[in-house]
Parts: sequence; structure tokens; C-alpha cells
Amino acid sequence: MNTQSSSTVERLMDEACLERFLLSLNVRPRSVAAYRHNLRAFFNYLVEQGIRQPVSEHVFAYRNFLVKEGKKPSTVHAYIAAVRMFFRWTADEGLYDNIAESIRVPGSGHIHRRDALTAHQARNVLGKIDCSVLKGLRNYAIVALMTIGGLRCIEVSRAKVGDFTRRGKNTVLYIYGKGRDGSGAEYIRLSPCIKQALRTYLDKRGKVEPEAPLFAGVGNRNRHAPLSTRMISKIVKDCLREAGYDSDRLCAHSLRHTAVTLALKGGEKLEAVKEFARHTSVNTTLIYSHAIDLERSTCSQTIERQIWGKER
Repeated sequence: MNTQSSSTVERLMDEACLERFLLSLNVRPRSVAAYRHNLRAFFNYLVEQGIRQPVSEHVFAYRNFLVKEGKKPSTVHAYIAAVRMFFRWTADEGLYDNIAESIRVPGSGHIHRRDALTAHQARNVLGKIDCSVLKGLRNYAIVALMTIGGLRCIEVSRAKVGDFTRRGKNTVLYIYGKGRDGSGAEYIRLSPCIKQALRTYLDKRGKVEPEAPLFAGVGNRNRHAPLSTRMISKIVKDCLREAGYDSDRLCAHSLRHTAVTLALKGGEKLEAVKEFARHTSVNTTLIYSHAIDLERSTCSQTIERQIWGKER
């Protein structure tokens, strides 16, 4: 690829090229409109600055320009996210080098105060649950849904037995959760582990109506009563403690953090993880990506080697 070709740059800014990129995203119309708006803002900046062959330094300058303009951190996140994804696409298509690969966005002020589990820890938590009794089968299915399926407590609480169903060739669970209107339009495709966990739990539970809560109490006093979000949080916390993970930074929402983090670490694309997690904005997913970048940073080791000559 040749980043010194003015004709190539002009083609990148062409409407047809932009539409090809937007089509490749396979996202909702609202997201398409946001990406289009954010990229046009970047292109306008290039034109105003007289830049015909942009390189990484120009993207850095654009980021700093947005900050100096007083844009909110979340807005800067959105603008730079669009630029990063665009040049990732141009590189994949052989159109232009990925000049935004090393660009990092400033903090959004939204820092996760809960830890995620490692894959080993998640496996350990699931493995410590006693699945010889109905309560354990229920709890295992809940933890699996939240750790592998990325569900929120509210989504687990609102799920009905009839929401666990087939859709074409796939087994799915329809979702009614945060900020939803109850239409049940969203669903997750269930992994084999979750499918087996739900089927085993429901078989043990016995015959129930489709409108019954998917997860219910098992005691004599609350049998068949739906689990509240508080009860689900307590179940997860107890499972974490049983596995030896008793920390204030680990809670029910940590399981959702785990799902998103492991998906990104496993190589899933940002947009795919955004849709999986049902994030309204890709900026939320970027927070996880940024945290992984920080975790993988070897800057301290590099600095130490220069100071001491080797790692101590």
C-alpha cells in the first residue's frame, strides 16, 4: 500500500468508499449514522489542514484538536473509534495503511471498579458448584449464562421459561433487560455449555408453564417465585466465595465483565463484541479494549531494562 498517493487519499474520502466501509460494519442504522458523521468530521479536518497524505501524526493531532476544542471524553472516544475502525478496514482491503493503529483515546472517566475473572478462574467457579441438587443446577445455569453469555442480573431475573427456545437452527434465549421495552426483539445464541445447563436444570425442576420464570426459588416458601436481582447477586457472590474469590472487586457484574473481556482477548472483533454485549455505543466496548491494552503493556519492563540493563 502506498500512503503517498494523493489519488488514493481522495478515493478514501469519496462517498462510495465511505459507504463500502459502513456497509462492512453490519450495524444498526443509528450506529451507521454516527460513524458517517464522525468520519466526515475527520475528513473535514484533513481538508481544513491541507492534509492530502495523512499519517499517524495527523491522527494524533486530530485527537488533540478534539480535546482542545472542549469535546467531552466520551465524544472524543466516539470520533477516534470511528477513525481507528476505518483505517483498520482500509488496511484489510489493501487500500491504505492502518495509520490509526497506535492511537489511544483519552480516558472517558468511566473506569470499571469491578474485576473480571480469568478463564481459569471462571472455570474454577463453575466447577465448584454442586450440581447434584436442584439449587446447584439452577445456580450453575445462572453463572454460565452470565459468564459465557454476558447477561446482566436484570436480564436473568426477567427471563421466562418460554424465552429459552429455538430460532432456525439455533437455540436462543430472548432478552428483556436494561433499557428495553419488553418487546423481546433481542436474543443471544446459546453455547453448548449453556444449553446443556439450562436443559438439565429444567428437567430436574419438572413441568412448568412457558410464562413461568426461568430461574425461581427452590425452597418451600419461595418455590417457583422469580429471583430478584438482589437474590441473583447474592447467588453469584456465594459462588465466587465458594471458589475462593472473596473480594470487594468481584460481584455479579464481574461475570459480564469476564464475558466481554474474554471475547476480546480471544480475538473477536470490536463490533461483534459490541453486538454480543448489547452495548448501545461502541465506546462502552472500547473501555474493555483499552483495559486489555493497559494490561498487556510492557512499557515498565522496557524502561527498567534501560535503567538497570536487565529486568531484576
